[in-house]
Amino acid sequence: MSKTIKVKKKCCRSRPPCKQCPIVVLRELLREAKAEEVRKAEKKAKKADGKKKKAK
Repeated sequence: MSKTIKVKKKCCRSRPPCKQCPIVVLRELLREAKAEEVRKAEKKAKKADGKKKKAK
């Protein structure tokens, strides 16, 4: 599922930033990781909420 991204050693500071600059790549990875974390938290909360309703 993960695709390989070739990252340049130096950033070219182009506008708009290219997809190979290290800072852009790191930001994108962080954004994806946070999104995945949020999805997992929502799923866990939904599951816990479902168990509470069944218990009543």
